[in-house]
Amino acid sequence: MLRNSHQRSTSVRGMSSTSVLCATISLMRSDTRVSRKTREFGLGDLRSKLVLYLLTLGVVALMSLGCGTAHATLQFFAPSTTTAATPFTVTVMVLYQGKPDLVINSHIHFTSSDPVAVLPPDYYFTAADAGSHTWNNGFVLMTPGIQTISADIFDATGINGRATISVSP
Repeated sequence: MLRNSHQRSTSVRGMSSTSVLCATISLMRSDTRVSRKTREFGLGDLRSKLVLYLLTLGVVALMSLGCGTAHATLQFFAPSTTTAATPFTVTVMVLYQGKPDLVINSHIHFTSSDPVAVLPPDYYFTAADAGSHTWNNGFVLMTPGIQTISADIFDATGINGRATISVSP
């Protein structure tokens, strides 16, 4: 199953014609083997040329259209300022095509530019979250200055987001 340029496999909803084209080209690439019977009847070269032609057309279409549907992102709701060593609340919403992703079912992993930040453990989004989860007082930045908190969906390369927070001493 495809779902935008990061090709995650958690949902099929929202597949555009471009996604179908991406899937078709992917299948065609995996089916470029010519069977022995095809070679026996002299059709191997013709079939190979046809597959190559279709792949070329598909690559040209992908270059102009882009592969997949709109990209999912993580939107952070966090304070813009905090005091060092003071817990604060963060809400992360998974957006797909600009709307909450109601079918997200993946782990989220947090990192920070603050090497001694206290961050929540990985969290597994479920349908009950309806695309959003709040960590009440779940974050603590320890180092004064401009810091970031970033998150990635563990099994979906490219779904990420971050918040920039000014930390006072």
